[in-house]
Amino acid sequence: MNKFIIADASPLIAFGRVDQIPLLFDLLGTILIPDIVAAECLSELSRSGATAIQHAIDKGIAEIKPHPTHLHNKSVLLYHLGAGETAAISLAIATQYPLLIDEKLGRKIAKQLQVKIIGTAGILLLAKQKKLLKKISPLLTELQKSGYHLSTALIKEVLQQAGEEHLK
Repeated sequence: MNKFIIADASPLIAFGRVDQIPLLFDLLGTILIPDIVAAECLSELSRSGATAIQHAIDKGIAEIKPHPTHLHNKSVLLYHLGAGETAAISLAIATQYPLLIDEKLGRKIAKQLQVKIIGTAGILLLAKQKKLLKKISPLLTELQKSGYHLSTALIKEVLQQAGEEHLK
């Protein structure tokens, strides 16, 4: 497999919390984590999801990559994004790989900069379409219980697209 995806912190942590980082690899290939995002995710290994992220790096399904600083100044830093989102978008621009990002402003800016994006909900739908998951509702529930926020409207839309019933 010669495919790659750039990951921002929030969805990476979310998939780590529910032990589904291998699902990202199975769907999209090697997960490239900008160094700033890795520092954010791994600053405390006791933090929920951090151990799973470190394990993915150790197994070689995720790699830490330096972010291209020359792109920061030209395009991405003009916006009010966090350092992690800025690094992730910059790396996606430099590599032309898709970006896994959930943060609304980051998604909007990435789209404006013509970066191909996918979010947590999109990953779950893709996994079901590719028959890697039978149902996505259990993972949505698990993500919510782990403290990850997905809007009610998004959950409803994703479950409808997946042909599943609404969460109780």
